Amino acid sequence: MNQLFIAVSLLRTAVCRNLGPTLGVMDHTAHATHGIGGSKMERSFTEYVDLPLGESALSAAGWTKSTKCDPVIGYMWTQKGPAATKSEPLVLYTTEAGQMSGVGVHIYGELPKPQQRWITGPPRSEPGQNGYRIDVAFRKGSIVCSGASSDALIGDTLIVNPGAMEGESPSDAEFKELSLNQTGAEATGWHRGSCFDGMGTHSFFDTSVASDVMSWKAENLFPVVAMYHEGAINAIFFASWVVQQDMWSANEWEPVPLWDWAMCKNTCDQDCTFEGTHAWSTLHVYFRDHNDVKCDPLLECMVPGVSCCPKADVLV
Repeated sequence: MNQLFIAVSLLRTAVCRNLGPTLGVMDHTAHATHGIGGSKMERSFTEYVDLPLGESALSAAGWTKSTKCDPVIGYMWTQKGPAATKSEPLVLYTTEAGQMSGVGVHIYGELPKPQQRWITGPPRSEPGQNGYRIDVAFRKGSIVCSGASSDALIGDTLIVNPGAMEGESPSDAEFKELSLNQTGAEATGWHRGSCFDGMGTHSFFDTSVASDVMSWKAENLFPVVAMYHEGAINAIFFASWVVQQDMWSANEWEPVPLWDWAMCKNTCDQDCTFEGTHAWSTLHVYFRDHNDVKCDPLLECMVPGVSCCPKADVLV
């Protein structure tokens, strides 16, 4: 990336951060009483684009539905035409009954070998149209394709690469069911990071270790980061060590790539480095209105609401 790209990227970030509070309208719509999240989904930090919830909303928004219900995640919906593109890499899924059942993102470029265990299907070795895809299922079991429905608006589980549960992925593929609460995540080796308003408290998983200790090697970072608010799952972000933004477009990812030092602001660790790459692309998916999520005021933040940590752990 040249100096012009860096300058444009920084300008985009400044504009987005200034517009965010100006355009953001507080919405205290009642949260769903069952399942994960609330009554809306959004994507992309500082952009906060509403995502259609359910088949009717997706159809009305012009998304394209696949012809087959995948029993582990449902019908895929793409934004224009029958396939995802680099400019519109995000896909959504619904059940036979038309409820939300998952989200996925296509990532272009070479993923590190450890992360390839979590992709849907084999990597594309040819100059690709669709890259790699990482899927996260919101439901599991017969409800996906049976026509049954539930009172969980968004879903009731988070499973990365659900096809591996049914042997539909390569033999070396794995799936991971994310904890819906922060206590459960930390009990299974997830590492607590910093809090951001709108997101909640980050939680990272290092695939090379069995505890919450981080190796700080980029290739070992689990490609889905969880965020919790008041102990419950609030959002996730997809992490790519290959930059997905172009000179003039974020391609639905966050407005700018994160240099390693900026990625480390999602943690509260002085020794954070993410060795092996210099920059990340991240794409957040929120399960409730970002305006409703505020960090604990007892935390100390880099700037208000950003990279908030216990006072003794604040990065400088």
